[in-house]
Amino acid sequence: MRKRNFTYASILAAGMLLSACEAAKAPELTKMKCEFVPDGGEAVLYGSNLANAEVIFPGDFAVKANNGSNDSVLIVTVPEGSSSGKLKVKTKGGEVESNFFFRDNRNTIIDFDKRIATWGGYEPFDENGDKIKGIVEFQDSVSALPAALPDGCSGNYGFLYGKYVNDWVMTHTMYLQYVANPEEGGRGESSVASNFQDYNINDLAFKFEVYVPKEAAYKGPRTEIFFGPFNAPNKHGRELSPICFWKPYMNESGSYYTDSWVTITIPLSEFYHGIDNDTTKSKYSLDLKKATNLSFVQFGPADSTEVFMCLDNLRIVPIK
Repeated sequence: MRKRNFTYASILAAGMLLSACEAAKAPELTKMKCEFVPDGGEAVLYGSNLANAEVIFPGDFAVKANNGSNDSVLIVTVPEGSSSGKLKVKTKGGEVESNFFFRDNRNTIIDFDKRIATWGGYEPFDENGDKIKGIVEFQDSVSALPAALPDGCSGNYGFLYGKYVNDWVMTHTMYLQYVANPEEGGRGESSVASNFQDYNINDLAFKFEVYVPKEAAYKGPRTEIFFGPFNAPNKHGRELSPICFWKPYMNESGSYYTDSWVTITIPLSEFYHGIDNDTTKSKYSLDLKKATNLSFVQFGPADSTEVFMCLDNLRIVPIK
C-alpha cells in the first residue's frame, strides 16, 4: 500500500482552507434598529456573519459597511433615492434578503404627513418648520422642554408630552387617536389592517418608531394600544376592544429611553388584556375586519410622571 507523505506546508494549507470555509458562512439578517432612516442617514442592522458586507437598498443601490460594523452589527449610510422594500445583504458567504421592509408603507395608519392623527399630542414644529423648544401654558408663558426634540426619521411626527397626574384619565397631550368616522377626520369604515385583515393574528405585528430622550426617560404610566370599532359610543371603543399594555420601562432601571429613533414591534397576539384589571383577559378577541380606530394612550395610576415621547409610522404589517 502506497504511503502518503503529509508535509507541514500541506497541513498548514489544509488548515487555512478550512478556516476560509468557516469564515464564509452565509449572512443572517434579523432586524434594523430603525426601519425608517432618511437618505444620507445612518442605518443599523443586526444579524450574524455580517463582516465586510454590502447592503443593497430598494432601487438597487449598493453600499459598503461603515466603520463600527462587525460580525453582528452592520452600519451603513442610506443612499440617496432609496425607496420602500426589502434589503439584501451580500458577503463572500452568500446573499440574504430581509424578512421585513425598509420604510414599510404598505399599511400606514398614521404617519403625521399624509395620514394624520385625529386627536392628541403636540405639533413638534412651529409655523416656520422649526422644532419647538417649549410649551405655551397659562397667560402665554412658555415652559421649556426638558430635552431637545429630534430630527424626524420620516418627515413630521407626533409628540406626546406632559405630567400624568390624574388616575385613569386620558390626557389630551399624552395620547394619539385615529377615529375612522369621516366626521372626526377619519377615512371611513375600513380596517386598520387594510389588505392584511384576512391574515392570521399570529402573522401580524403593530409597529411604530419611537424616540424618548434620556433627560426625560419614560417611567410610566403604561401605554395602552387598542383598535376600536367604527362608531363606538365614546369614539375610541376601549371597553369593546382587546388591549395591549406596552411597558418598556419594566426593566432593572425602571425607565426607558433611546439614543435615536428605534422601531418597536409588537405581535398582534399581545392584544388580549381586558379593562377590569392588569390580569384580566378581554372577553373580546381582536377582529381586524371590525377594527377601524386606533388609540395610543398613556393610562393608569398617576404618580406625576412626566411623559416625553415622539412617535411615527404607526402601522400593522406582516411579521415576516
